[in-house]
Amino acid sequence: MSGESAFEKRYVDPKDQSKIEGILELFNLPPKVIAFLRNYKRPIQVGLVVVTLVVVAGSLYKSYRERQIEDGASALALALQETGSAQADALNNVAEKYISTPSGRWAKVELAHMAMAERKFADASIAYGAIHKELKKSNPLFPLTLYGMAQAEEAQGNGDAAYAYFDELKDVPGYELTGYTGMARILEAKGELDKALGIYGQYVAVLGVAPENAGQKALVDAKIARLKARQ
Repeated sequence: MSGESAFEKRYVDPKDQSKIEGILELFNLPPKVIAFLRNYKRPIQVGLVVVTLVVVAGSLYKSYRERQIEDGASALALALQETGSAQADALNNVAEKYISTPSGRWAKVELAHMAMAERKFADASIAYGAIHKELKKSNPLFPLTLYGMAQAEEAQGNGDAAYAYFDELKDVPGYELTGYTGMARILEAKGELDKALGIYGQYVAVLGVAPENAGQKALVDAKIARLKARQ
């Protein structure tokens, strides 16, 4: 026959046959495939080594990452049991040591809360802002840090900055009331009662007539009535 059958076992001199190639011969692979594997044996071996190293490294990193998350959560829980300066030191340690974990981020939020409680409003605003800029809108900390910035700016008397944060917050599901009332409160503090009433009116329109919103609507109606009484 002039051609070779793919199903015929091809003779390979033992000196040209590696262990891998011997196995391939047992599987009756086509001669062209065996020739290809023989010609590119070194690159294939290197590739297999690289793939193995990547898989092992990935597995080790996953284990390391899981351990970091667990250790960070434990460290955060212990830090929150402390008080005063000891708690601040412990939270700073968590924030630095577990910076890439959720616990490290939560530690930073707690430090910002502490600054607010101590009336260090400028420091709190900076702390909240540093965390906020790293977050996606889907992160639960996104609206929390946004609210923190709004509160800190309002406490400093920076009405325009606070208003902008509250304006953004009103578009976050679950924070509508906080956003709208914050905007109205700032306008009221500036004596712009008509604009404040307009903001409350917008929120009433957003609430609509859904029964589940009755409680919030009653709260806003009371605020509207109080403002009208001031006019």
